[in-house]
Order: sequence, then C-alpha cells, then structure tokens
Amino acid sequence: MSFYEQVKHEPFDVIGIDVVTDNSSGKAADDINMLWQRFMTEDVLTNVPNKADNTIFGVYTDYEGDHTKPYRLIIGCRVTRTDTVPAGMTNISIPQGVYGKFIAAGEQPKSLIKEWETIWSSDIDRKYDVDFEVYGPRFFDPASQEALIYIGMKDKKPN
Repeated sequence: MSFYEQVKHEPFDVIGIDVVTDNSSGKAADDINMLWQRFMTEDVLTNVPNKADNTIFGVYTDYEGDHTKPYRLIIGCRVTRTDTVPAGMTNISIPQGVYGKFIAAGEQPKSLIKEWETIWSSDIDRKYDVDFEVYGPRFFDPASQEALIYIGMKDKKPN
C-alpha cells in the first residue's frame, strides 16, 4: 500500500457542480469526465461566489455504502461564505475530522486513478462520509502534477 499520513483537517465549505455516479463498468469515468468538461466549459471556477482562492476541490460524499456503491462528486472551490449558491450549483460542508492524506504525483489522471485503486484495495478504516481531492498550484505545475487525496477515517488519532 502507498504511504499516507493521518492529519486532522478543519471544516470548510465548497460550492460547485455535482453528479451522482458509481464505480461500475466505467460509469464513474464517463460521469466524472463529463463533470470536468462541464466545470471547464461553464467556467465554474470563475462563477463560484466568495471563493477563498483558485484551488479546485473534488468532494466525494453521499456514499450509499462502500466504494462500489453510488456516491456524489462535487467539483468546485472552497468558499468563505455560503449565503449565495448560484442556480445549478450546490454547497457541501466538509466536516472537521481525521483524514488519511495521500499524494498522487506524476502523469495525470493516471497517477490519481492509481492512487484511488490503491485506496480501494486497502484495509483503511474509512468513514465513507466525505473524501476530497485538492488541485492546487502543484497540480498545474508540469514538474510535479501533484493532487492530494484526503480520505475520511474512523475514530483515529493523528500522529
């Protein structure tokens, strides 16, 4: 299994666009690709109100079981306020908690998919509540192409 670090993460809010999908027979790959295309063509990054910065988040939530069951993905930005959510967008509150922090670096989305496959086949004691990916400046740097994955963990204490 790949290395991960247990970290305590403070709560925050994300506003973005969403899709409900599952990991069966390529459905998630198609749905997620379409959601990313929509994110880019509708210029969601520019249209999210009250953005904290231009970091993009992929938030996985509303799990109907484990990683093989349906879930919701929201692609958006961290916001400072949630009093204005534009039509066609949604808000998600990421709870404070202990998360496993994984780093997917290198050719994207190949390294990100590989890291998720490692997580799915691991024995990590996941909450299946909220997980999220972070696409910050290092993701867009051709030298690193680094995305962070945070997996909600059950009742674990960070080091």
